[in-house]
Amino acid sequence: MSRSKKIGFLVSGLIMLAGLLAWGFQFKEGLVLTNMRNSYTWGLYVSGLAFFVGNAAGGLVLSSLIYLFGVKSLKPFAKLGALTAFANVTAAMFSILPDIGQPIRLYNMILHPQFRSPLVWDVLVLNLYAALSLIYLYILLLPDLKGPLKKIALKVDDPKAFSEKWARRLAPFSLVAAVGIHVITAWIFATQGARGWWNSAVLAPDFVAAAIASGTAVVFVVALLAYGLKEEFKEAYRTMAVIISVAYFVHIFFMYNDFLIHAWYGATEALETLSITFIDYAPAHAFEVLAPLVAVILLLNSKVRSSAGAMISSCLLLIAGIFTHRFLLMPGAFDKIPFTINPLGMQDTDWSLPIASGDYGSLVNTFVTEWHYFPSGVEMIIFSGVVAYACFLMILAVDRLPIVSEAKA
Repeated sequence: MSRSKKIGFLVSGLIMLAGLLAWGFQFKEGLVLTNMRNSYTWGLYVSGLAFFVGNAAGGLVLSSLIYLFGVKSLKPFAKLGALTAFANVTAAMFSILPDIGQPIRLYNMILHPQFRSPLVWDVLVLNLYAALSLIYLYILLLPDLKGPLKKIALKVDDPKAFSEKWARRLAPFSLVAAVGIHVITAWIFATQGARGWWNSAVLAPDFVAAAIASGTAVVFVVALLAYGLKEEFKEAYRTMAVIISVAYFVHIFFMYNDFLIHAWYGATEALETLSITFIDYAPAHAFEVLAPLVAVILLLNSKVRSSAGAMISSCLLLIAGIFTHRFLLMPGAFDKIPFTINPLGMQDTDWSLPIASGDYGSLVNTFVTEWHYFPSGVEMIIFSGVVAYACFLMILAVDRLPIVSEAKA
């Protein structure tokens, strides 16, 4: 293991351990350690679910393009795409566990599933997607499983031909699964009846567009770290820059199309929700739009693509912007209580109905009509641990498995 890998392995391992300890502390003390309350029940952990699912979808989309549409320049990164898909989909599952006060009770979902619930659909597709991405990675690795790894290799006459044949056969299913996993995640949001901010048919395609942008950027970063800036990969890097750019602009179109329709009809609830995004969270909204835009402009510049550091920085900027977008799904839905009453004699006036926050303090209102949320320290440590897990797994896999082709390494 190289020195840089050892450092990455150690740092990610320590952060992962800190996240695990913080989760243990939260499990003992309860969700009161978070800044979520009765009025604001989804926060950083659910944002993380959407973020990691998007990265997982984007990774397998990239691998599928190679065999479905013959994008041969990306072929050296097929295994990296499948690896990032598996790492991120398992990170998505780990991200949601701390959001459940008693995760042990998940067995009830297995014993008594309610198939009308999109949450059940998501549990099913996350596990199926993890299995599919792992199988896809194994098929791609098959020709290179030698030495001690030969024990787990299928006994076939021509492993390379077998791998190519089954990679092509699985590619259509992988693409459908990659899109489907994020569509179902979007449906979890869009089917929440009391949250008008999410009740939009455009949410699912927007989720997919943002996923392809961020997922491709993740593969881009891992590819640069694994292969470096070599002449034979420059066309692949340019192709990924184009994919990221197109996906980002499609995402921006969907997002602002939705905003325009809400603003055009001017319903009170819609305008209040838009004001949360454009006024209360204006800096974050500016970042979610401008950071990826700057990243796209840089990645499309051939001079920037001559520097590995500049490309990695650009991709990380885009990933940060997409993560901010995932986080901003929450304020518009939760900042204001969706329950209202008509006060006697004031038929055209709605008052927000106060509800118990679930948090009592002498200086804190017990009943609230809005709640401004920012993650607590415990939430941020736990989420950092999940990010570190994904990094730890990818470093370990690249070091121990033939993910990076020997001829190109």
